[in-house]
Amino acid sequence: MTSGEVGPLTSTYLFSATVNLGKALTPIPLLEGGKRVVEPITGGTIYGPGFNATIDGGVAAPIVVTNNGTTTQIPFIYAYGHASDGSPFYIEEAGIGSTATQNTRLIIQVSGKYEGLQQLYILGQPTLNEDRTIGQVECWSVPLP
Repeated sequence: MTSGEVGPLTSTYLFSATVNLGKALTPIPLLEGGKRVVEPITGGTIYGPGFNATIDGGVAAPIVVTNNGTTTQIPFIYAYGHASDGSPFYIEEAGIGSTATQNTRLIIQVSGKYEGLQQLYILGQPTLNEDRTIGQVECWSVPLP
């Protein structure tokens, strides 16, 4: 490897999150095209070697755009709750993908035992069940150069 080149990146599994979704609002048509779907997060859990917590609430508000028969979903997810050590947390998640497969980045604000999560670049892959009542996100950290 020469100076300035970056070697292969290795990811580390951090946690999985399961969220319960409430009834969505009627989709909101957007002036620039597409629609926003607003779904309340009514609770959930985060579990894994890097983070354990209870999700108290939040909102998922993806933008869905269909162009030439291809549907793209831009997820925006916000959740809050309490970590296993009692520390409050707040998560912002955003990304892009199809309605079936998406890639996102999570920003986690937390103190206490899990404060180090604020310094990680965290990637997620969210999925939804067919009824859109349960969402799951698998999360990994990727080292920053």
